Amino acid sequence: MPPADLSPLNDREYRKLLLTLTLNAQRLDLLIAIADDRNLQDQLIAAYEADLKAQGIAPLRARLDPKRPSLRATLEELVAQTPALQAGEPAVVTVLNAGELLGVRLSDEKSEQEKFFFSLQWTREALRNFEFPIVLWLPDAVATRLAQQAPDFWSWRGGVFEFVAEARVPERGKALPIPSRDMAMEKTASPVAIDDLQQQVTQLEQTAPESPLLITLYNTLGEAYSVKYNYQQALELYEKALTLAEAKTDPAGQARSLQNLGNALQDCGRPFQAVGYYQQALSKYRELGDRQNEAASLGNLGNAYLLLGEYTQAIEYYQQSLVKFRQLDDRQSEAASLANLGNALHVMGQYSQAIECHQQSLVIAQEIGDRLTEAASLGSLGSTYYALGQYSQAIEYQQKHLEIAQEIGDRQGEGNSFGNLGNTYRALGHYLQAVECNQKHLEITREINNRQGEANALGSLGLAYFSLDQPLQAIEYHQQSLAIAREIGNPKSEANALGSLALAHDLLGQYPQAIEYYNQALILAQQIGDCKGEASSLSGLGLTYDTLRQYSQAIEYHQQSLAIAQKIGDRYGEAAALFNLGNVLVKLDQKQQSILNYKAAKAIFEAIGQQYNVDKCDAALRALD
Repeated sequence: MPPADLSPLNDREYRKLLLTLTLNAQRLDLLIAIADDRNLQDQLIAAYEADLKAQGIAPLRARLDPKRPSLRATLEELVAQTPALQAGEPAVVTVLNAGELLGVRLSDEKSEQEKFFFSLQWTREALRNFEFPIVLWLPDAVATRLAQQAPDFWSWRGGVFEFVAEARVPERGKALPIPSRDMAMEKTASPVAIDDLQQQVTQLEQTAPESPLLITLYNTLGEAYSVKYNYQQALELYEKALTLAEAKTDPAGQARSLQNLGNALQDCGRPFQAVGYYQQALSKYRELGDRQNEAASLGNLGNAYLLLGEYTQAIEYYQQSLVKFRQLDDRQSEAASLANLGNALHVMGQYSQAIECHQQSLVIAQEIGDRLTEAASLGSLGSTYYALGQYSQAIEYQQKHLEIAQEIGDRQGEGNSFGNLGNTYRALGHYLQAVECNQKHLEITREINNRQGEANALGSLGLAYFSLDQPLQAIEYHQQSLAIAREIGNPKSEANALGSLALAHDLLGQYPQAIEYYNQALILAQQIGDCKGEASSLSGLGLTYDTLRQYSQAIEYHQQSLAIAQKIGDRYGEAAALFNLGNVLVKLDQKQQSILNYKAAKAIFEAIGQQYNVDKCDAALRALD
């Protein structure tokens, strides 16, 4: 059993480590365990050694000699002294003392740590004679240098398990230090390779198809596929995990499976289906008294409702999540909750409040050394300043996001940065720069096999080429984006692509095609409960019918768009609908009503800080004088 009172993050890492050790007890596997807290490290080692011993697996320890820091030599000596290892009996070897290599020098030319790295680079073949898993415990600083200086050895590892210092009540007047963590590595590195996991699943399905261990394996394999953007495969595995967890009456397994199902459905662009699973997961975690995952479930519900355009509900869930993470003193999750809250405020047009949330998130991320959240917060600030029309500030933040993403190896974040920069350059009229950035975004999404990101990048390229007065090229990109959305089964992305195609045909004067695409997008948005998408499609129809001088229909669509924007609290959408209505009413000689609409739109644009739209309202009002 894991040590008592482990944080959910450390508990999860411990269980993954124990599972890997149990499954590989009679074959070579190199596992890297990272911990800066020595007390925590000792507790974890004692715990898994006790668990292994209970399963008939011999736990053994080996210590690196500071005078001869060779992993190969250390293990050879242990095997020579241990008959059980010579006989091939199930065993696990824990290797200690790597932390003592920091700063120790054998000579003026080369430190012991450097000699250790050098020897590791050529250790791979030599270790193949050992038929037991090896757990190499390292401080974060040594692990980082190991990855840099012994890349061949590092690439051979079977898994990386990172443990962070447990939060303790600090002495009065003293601040509690928070260790830094590399979230980019945690996101992209699967503790066990997909092939190995699949092999373990297949073997267990054949020998013990009712084993509760399959619940963990299905979820772990699904999470590995999800990291690789293979959401459909992940969904199938989570469904298997849930079915087995329900059969075995395993509430913790049920909760994890439900949460994962919600995440996969949301990643597939089906937040309307994700909500139900998140609600069930929330109930399970509350029954279990798991406050950490309860808070996470609240945040996930916020994400789903945000995607559905139900902003008031999204904010409510984000605020509940934020309160709970603060109660848990989980600074990293607090920063993420603030970022989510900022995103919701952004789409509602409450830009000053959004900036405040993102700034708070940024400060926390910098304080705890969370580079991934720091980068994301900078990117969100860039997006908010972009929405305000303050493009120089937007580019400054987006460039900072890009720099950190490249520094920590966050390829998805790097791609998103290029995409946001491309959109900003397009707004500035720098269309060639926009195309260049969007092309880089597209290349990265294809390199990491992120099909949804690829669809987004193609859509942005379509808009950039339309700005370059190359409408046929633009339509081609939007068609490619639409094809991918349909291929991966993402209805929200499909609706977005249909809307972009409608806009392109509208601007080309091909109004019947534009109306057809808008109607397809509208129907899809209504089917999936995407209020924001529904309002956007109605607005597009209103603009097209306005161009066709079919004013009564234009007014009807703009009024429907206005009603949805007011219902969901979308201040920008509300102002845009009022302005568009004003434009139609002018053409019907309803001057006074038009003035009222322009003034109402102006007041909202002023409130949310969109000066360039305020100027548009002023220009429209002057034209009526």
